[in-house]
Amino acid sequence: MRKTIVFYAALSAAFQVHAQSVSISDSFASLENDVLKIDVDLNTGAYSGIDKLDGTVLFKDATFLLDRGLKTWAIPRQLIKAEEIHTSTGKQLRIWYMPEAGYDPVRFLDLELPNGAPNLILGWGVKNQFPYEIRVREADLLFQGELFDGKEIYHPKVLRGGAGAEPNFVEDTWEINALNSVMLTYTRASPNARKTLVVGGLRYREFYRKIAIGNAEPIGTDKSVKGKPENRPYLTVTVADPQGKRIPPNTEWKSTDNVYLDFTTVDPFESLERYGRQLALANDANPNVYNFPTLCGWMVSTQHLGEGKPINNSTGLVEQMELARKRGLNNFASLAVRLEPDYYCYHDQGDTQQGWWDDAHWAKYGSLLAPYESFSKFSAEINKKGGQVFTYFQGSMPSNDFAGAHPGWMLHDDISLLHVDHPHQKPLVRFDYTNSDFQAYLLKMWPRLRNDGVVGIKFDYPETAWAWHGGFDDNTYTTTSAYKKVFELCREGMGSDAYIHERIIGNSVHENVPRLDCTIGTVDLQRVWSDASHFEPEMASRIGLRWYKQGVAMRYYPDGKSFYTNGQPLSKKNRRTFLTLIGLLSGRIELGTSIGSMTDEMFSDLTRVYPVLPNGQAFRPVDFLLGKIHPEVYVYDVSSEWKQVLLVNNGNSPKTIAVPLSGDQISTGSLGFDPNKRYLVYDFWNEKPLGIYPGDATLRLTLDESEALVYAVKELKEQPQIIGTNRHVMCGMFELANESWNGQEKSHAFTADLVPGEPMKVAIHLPEALDLNVANIVSDTAQSTFQVTGNYLFISLLTTNSNQRTAVQVTFK
Repeated sequence: MRKTIVFYAALSAAFQVHAQSVSISDSFASLENDVLKIDVDLNTGAYSGIDKLDGTVLFKDATFLLDRGLKTWAIPRQLIKAEEIHTSTGKQLRIWYMPEAGYDPVRFLDLELPNGAPNLILGWGVKNQFPYEIRVREADLLFQGELFDGKEIYHPKVLRGGAGAEPNFVEDTWEINALNSVMLTYTRASPNARKTLVVGGLRYREFYRKIAIGNAEPIGTDKSVKGKPENRPYLTVTVADPQGKRIPPNTEWKSTDNVYLDFTTVDPFESLERYGRQLALANDANPNVYNFPTLCGWMVSTQHLGEGKPINNSTGLVEQMELARKRGLNNFASLAVRLEPDYYCYHDQGDTQQGWWDDAHWAKYGSLLAPYESFSKFSAEINKKGGQVFTYFQGSMPSNDFAGAHPGWMLHDDISLLHVDHPHQKPLVRFDYTNSDFQAYLLKMWPRLRNDGVVGIKFDYPETAWAWHGGFDDNTYTTTSAYKKVFELCREGMGSDAYIHERIIGNSVHENVPRLDCTIGTVDLQRVWSDASHFEPEMASRIGLRWYKQGVAMRYYPDGKSFYTNGQPLSKKNRRTFLTLIGLLSGRIELGTSIGSMTDEMFSDLTRVYPVLPNGQAFRPVDFLLGKIHPEVYVYDVSSEWKQVLLVNNGNSPKTIAVPLSGDQISTGSLGFDPNKRYLVYDFWNEKPLGIYPGDATLRLTLDESEALVYAVKELKEQPQIIGTNRHVMCGMFELANESWNGQEKSHAFTADLVPGEPMKVAIHLPEALDLNVANIVSDTAQSTFQVTGNYLFISLLTTNSNQRTAVQVTFK
């Protein structure tokens, strides 16, 4: 069981939902709470959703279909009835659809209002009344519910719930076809101008989700099938799987997969963030935090992405770890070194390490070298130097000799195409992760690897484990659940604190499989880009526009990054830009530059982003609805009085970015401050106070082309206050604590966490009204110096011993 996360963000007072009720008559049923109502017509089986806060019919006349296929035949007469289901989590209304003829199985739709929440949960199940097994592949839990109630809407915008390397942009339309989830927001003439809909997968077990918003399409082949009027907007939400779920004869089965639907929360930020939290809770997700850089042995070893330096082996990575230790990286963070045994099928008649996964085969193909010819020896040496060991597996690309030794562990029990040459990433023989003997093998291998000191696994080519065509030894699995099993076995064997990484690219090169949220709760990290050691704006925005899942349900990152391009070092600006964006939006930095090739300035800049942000909150792209391709303004609420602001110039020329300090965040992209107060602004990378701004002002800052900068913005107090440091991009959130002011004694105190040999600079604003002059600065364990410039006091603290916390007191006269 994964450890669960406690989210500090509670429901707002407006959504403390209490009263719930179910009403059932012969021809009508309803389910409602304080904010929403679901009406069901038991004559037709159609249902509608009403926002009680403003009386809006968000969708109407939706129905529930099962495996409708490409054309819907004449629908047989069916009996529809409703019943109330008692649960511990909230009121639930079950709608039964019972055909009186034909071959359709009985099905039911569960409509649930969770206790204390403003959203609806859609569940479902099937009762197979036949004497033979049936296979369910698609369930349209909400089929063609008409949107907008015939009213005109304005400024519609949609955002797909991207996963893996799927592009996700805000689009100026209400039409979309998406996987995982969708947000739709728009305005109306009246009342309560804005409406927002968030719909997507909630609990994932055996199916994935498809969401379509668009005009109706003809679905029938017979005039008796009543199609929906065309050229109207409809919402369809589908639970799907290529193989589907087998249901035995005369069996009632309830799916554990369900759908989240919120159409009462007006604020799209709040609606998406609530969904992200519920997605995490439903799947017991608490992604492990990559609070350290990862050195990718493979990337460094390549010429086109790295340096061509042959360090992708145990001895090379031990040398790199020793360099990191000597340079003092352990004072800031550990280093993970990732050994990638990526030997492919072309070199030894299709024989590789894959499947064997033992020291002998990793050594045979050059990954483990003496004197570290085993993972236990390799890990012990890395651990001794303060690092940790990651490695690499290929999803379903078995070595030919392994497949030949275990043909029953392959899909379809078939190795008949073992002789056929193929691209390495498109094998013709693949593992069967549902086979009980293979599972037992893996559950011996994974703990052995963990006992040998490996703590992180990158799954490369996971697309190969998406078995469209089945072939499972255990046919109770769906394609989705068999895919999830790859990672679940690793999690079970490696433990809850292991770092599991799913490199799900999903394009035509790797096999065009769906990029899904289905591994949330098992996987910690997904990659959002194909192999790339450079940086470009969309890498950040793919992560930034998933902020409601980032560090809550999943973590995302854009592949390793190099401090060099074509052998030349990046400019300081470009280096700091990618470190800032990846460090703050992702929290996972992977290095394509060896430790030995970093200059002191590169090394120092890298350490500015550690530790990374904890789970539970991410930088919010406050301007994401303002028509920009990529967000330019991200905000992190450290407290009600302090926000960290990340500004990004995604263009190729200097640009002034204007950010209102207050105002409606949805329509203006504001920082969300109080217009009646005043605020201090501090530029972290340039170590520069930028002055005092009234809360109703607009912050206008000019950034160079392709530049990202971080600013601390704090509410002005009538006492000395810290506004920033040079230690960390969050400007004191991690390294400073216990700040206090004693007005009677005119003393300002705080504690600072220092790194040996590195001066920590602390910037303090001195209010003019108090007319303060520094009398003395005392630090209990560090040397201190200071300088006053205008209304700012700059203190420098230095320790030559180990990492330590020092208490500092500034006395004024």
